[in-house]
Amino acid sequence: MSETIREFLLKGEKEKSFLISDVANHGCSGGTISELIYYNDTIRFHDKHEAEIWDEVDNQAGEYGYSSLEYIDLLKGGKEVSSITGLKNLLSWWACEVIAQRIMDEREDDRERIAEKNRNIQRVDAQVKGVKW
Repeated sequence: MSETIREFLLKGEKEKSFLISDVANHGCSGGTISELIYYNDTIRFHDKHEAEIWDEVDNQAGEYGYSSLEYIDLLKGGKEVSSITGLKNLLSWWACEVIAQRIMDEREDDRERIAEKNRNIQRVDAQVKGVKW
């Protein structure tokens, strides 16, 4: 089975090639992911992950009530796309950014769950010790 974009991002962060938070916050256009700087790299990435990328486009577009092409036109750089190369580049970067943002949201949710669990443990511990909480 082929590596997903999520797996690609997690592996890149684990190997210290980039930080997912940088991709989520700053995008890919500044060379955040060194494997996705040049057109030949982004085209290869798109072709490898084409089904996943277009599923993501379709889902996002549908969520906002747009067709896929209408949605792409709204993306930063979408209006400037004038070739299949430009389209594949845009979508490769966009998909990495969206999935990186999702990973960061999940990590924040995990941190909040852990913090809540810790508060509950402290509350129970205080009650066991007879401390008013």
